Amino acid sequence: MDQLQIKDLEIFAYHGLFPSEKELGQKFVISARLSYDMTRAATELDLTASVHYGELCQQWTTWFQESTEDLIETVAYKLVERTFETYPLVQEIELELKKPWAPVHLPLDTCSVTIHRRKQRAFIALGSNMGDKKANLEQAIDKLRTRGIHILKESSVLATEPWGGVEQDSFANQVIEVETWLPASVLLETLLAIESEMGRVREVHWGPRLIDLDLLFVEDQVIYTDDLILPHPYIAERLFVLEPLVEIAPHFIHPILKQPIRYLVDQLEQGNA
Repeated sequence: MDQLQIKDLEIFAYHGLFPSEKELGQKFVISARLSYDMTRAATELDLTASVHYGELCQQWTTWFQESTEDLIETVAYKLVERTFETYPLVQEIELELKKPWAPVHLPLDTCSVTIHRRKQRAFIALGSNMGDKKANLEQAIDKLRTRGIHILKESSVLATEPWGGVEQDSFANQVIEVETWLPASVLLETLLAIESEMGRVREVHWGPRLIDLDLLFVEDQVIYTDDLILPHPYIAERLFVLEPLVEIAPHFIHPILKQPIRYLVDQLEQGNA
C-alpha cells in the first residue's frame, strides 16, 4: 500500500518516569509511516483522500505536549490511536518514538519504542434474552462506537430459540462487521468489558444473558490460546450465528473449514432436516 513517511520530527515535552524528566523536560523524536491508498489524491487532486503532513506534525506536537506520561510506550500508543481517529483513510501506522536524552548514564545514541498497528475487519455476534432485547443489542453497538470501533454492516435482528439445553426465553440475535485497529486479544477484552458494563452476570453456562458478545472472526486469523480461540469454535454448529452472518457476508471464507458462510448454512440446514 502507498505510504506517507515522516522522519525525525523533534518535540520538546515532559514525559518520563523520573520527577526530573517531568520538571525539566527533554527532546523526543518521532518517525512514522502511514499507509493509505493515494490514487484519488494523486490523479484527481482530491485533498480529502490525502493526509496533510504539515497539519499532522502540528497535531502530533499538540497532542504530545498536552499531558505528561510515565512511559514512552503510552505516548506512542496514544499518538497512533488519535491518528487513526483523526484520519479514517489511514489503514496502517508504524510509529517510532525516540528518546535521545534518556537518563541511562552510559554511552547511548538513543532509545526508542515502535508501535505498528493496522486496521482489520472482524465479525461479532450479539445476543440477548433478558429485558428489552433489541435495545440491549443497540446499546452494545453504541458502546463499540464510543470506543472507536467502526461499524461497517449490521444484520437484521432475528428471534431464535435458545441453544445449549438450558430452558429459557428466546433470543434476539444479530451479527455485525466492524473495522478496528485493535489486536484480536484487545478486541475480545473490549467485548467482555462492554458485557460487564451492561450488567451481564455469568451464572449458568449457556444460560440467560442480558447481553452476549462473541468474537467470530478477525479476518483470516487462526488463534488458539487459553483466552481466545479464533475462529469461534461453534460457528458451524449455530444457525442463530450463521443466518445473520450469511445476510451480511455470504462469501466470507471460514479460514479453517475453507468454505464460504453460505455453504456452512446449507450444510447445517440439511443436517437438521
